[in-house]
Parts: sequence; C-alpha cells; structure tokens
Amino acid sequence: MKLNFETHGSGPRTLVMTHGISASGNTWRFQVPDFEKVCRAVTWDLRGHGDSDSPEGPYSIPDMARDLLQIADELGAEKIIPLGHSAGGAISLRFALDYPERTEALVLVGTASEANEKSRDFYQKLAGIAEEKGMEPVVKRLGMAKESANLVPANPNGFAHVTRAMAGLNEDPMTERLSEIKCPTLILVGEKDFLGAGGSVIMSRRIGGSQLEIIPERGHGLFLEDPPGFNERVVRFLESLN
Repeated sequence: MKLNFETHGSGPRTLVMTHGISASGNTWRFQVPDFEKVCRAVTWDLRGHGDSDSPEGPYSIPDMARDLLQIADELGAEKIIPLGHSAGGAISLRFALDYPERTEALVLVGTASEANEKSRDFYQKLAGIAEEKGMEPVVKRLGMAKESANLVPANPNGFAHVTRAMAGLNEDPMTERLSEIKCPTLILVGEKDFLGAGGSVIMSRRIGGSQLEIIPERGHGLFLEDPPGFNERVVRFLESLN
C-alpha cells in the first residue's frame, strides 16, 4: 500500500507526526519549521486520507500502527518518536505498545487510550455522514472548514473506516496495557478540548514517568491555536532526550 509521507530536516532522531481524522500531513505545516531544526521531521497521510491509498475496509488501530511501522521501515529508521494528535495519537500509542523496540519516545496530543459510549456514538455517526453525504458536512461538524482549505479531502469511505476504528476503542481499549510503555512520554491536552482532558489524565497515571501538561485556554487543535507554544513544549521534550 502506498503511504504518502514527506521528510524535513535531518538529525540523529526521527519524529513521525500522525494527524487526526479528516486532516492530512499538511496539518503540521506550522510545526515542521521548528521541528526540522532539531530532528528529522516526518509528516504522512493516514490511509484513506490525503494522497495515501484508501484500501477496502474495515480498518483497525493495529492496522494503522503497522502503517506507521511501514513508514519507519521506508525511512530506514531503527527507532522513531511517534507524535500523534487525536486519532493519530491512538495510532502512535498502539505503535509504542506493539513495537516498543522501535519506539524511542512518544508524544500524545489531545488523545485517549479508550472511548466511552458518547465518543463511540460520535465516531459512528461521523462515519455514517461521510458515507451518505461526503466529507463537506463532516468537516463542518468537526469545525474544520477553515483548516480543510489547506488539506487534500479525505476519501469518504476511507475516513469512515478510520473513524469506526476509533469507535472500536470502546470495546477494545488500550488502557490496561499502558503500564507496558517504558519510553519517555509527553502528553499534551488543551484545557478546553471538546473531548475533555480525562483521557490524558488516565494515560499519564498509567504510563510510568510520563509528563502531562493541560494547557490553559486551548482546545482540541492546540497545535494550530498556538503553534509557538506547542512547538516550544515539544522541542524542549526532544532536547531533554539527549
């Protein structure tokens, strides 16, 4: 399967940034200029999104963690630092659980290891909207109309498969496995994230030695709301790994 990715900068570490549903690798355009100064910064499009292939479904989060492994292999990176937002955070988390030997550190942004019934129903509804009406009403419902102008539209069917995979965190959560993660971990979440900060608190309590920061006055897209502040936090974490 073809996965579209772009590499920026160079360095001893490889940071791979994974976006959330209905976005693409271009969503990290305000992060790349700062991150490429301190590492090899990689952006990519999830399956069903951007310029990556959209295979037949259903998809699972382990499937997409293997996609991330494919990116690491194509880069020739022995280890990577996954950074993921929302659905991309769940995929990055699964990568760290399934491939600990390939994970140097981990950055989780506005994400969770499980989905309650409300979140499950939200994801299922979004999947149905995409299949029935296309992506335009989806991006409006997500409040991403302005952001989507800078993105390649997601494939409606591929989007639906990814979104249903996220709904699957209700029946198959990762929470009980979080203590397996031993690598340095940074968890960032906006105080006003519409998904709430509870999922981040749960992860921080179960991942030993993890750093949690709940950022005041920021929402789900905190890396777009305040790029300098977000970038500074991540760069500081990366530099602490030296």
